[in-house]
Amino acid sequence: MPQPPTPPTRIIITTSRRPSPRTRSLVKDLAGVVPGAVRLTRGHLTYQELSIEAATLGADRVVIIGEKRGNPSIMRIYEPKPPEGLNNIVTLIIKGVKLAREAGVPNRAKARILRVEHDGGEDAMEVAEALVRGLHAKLTPTRGPSVVAKLESRGDKEVLLTFTSNGSQVGPTLRIGIPWRMIKQ
Repeated sequence: MPQPPTPPTRIIITTSRRPSPRTRSLVKDLAGVVPGAVRLTRGHLTYQELSIEAATLGADRVVIIGEKRGNPSIMRIYEPKPPEGLNNIVTLIIKGVKLAREAGVPNRAKARILRVEHDGGEDAMEVAEALVRGLHAKLTPTRGPSVVAKLESRGDKEVLLTFTSNGSQVGPTLRIGIPWRMIKQ
């Protein structure tokens, strides 16, 4: 007897408090290409209230984009633990962003799976592991429509992250810096 399909994983993507327009645009772009993602306007919500909101929406991840001097600079991925708050599981340093509108590409993709491809570089493999753990990405080829997160090692502890769907680029391009320890234990 065939198994019923599993419901898609829900991921909340939001900002730090009082975000710049550029950070809000990145959140919108990411919510458009990460399968199962929903954009949430944070307002004055605390981590504890974000955790409760995640439980209400059935989300098992909360992504918060932080900024420095008006530009996105960090992506923290949390696991909600209501009512205590959020447990940080992955932190990615954002060194640079090219938004979808700046690249002239669509910021939406219709897919249910995020798949990761990397060039085999040590830094790219570490970011791939972070995406698998933080965003439930898959490393193996999958059936059905998927968004592919392509990782290219750039040297000097930096990885270029692009998203493609059906062979065409979608969403933002991110330059990810490799912190000393990316994945929290």
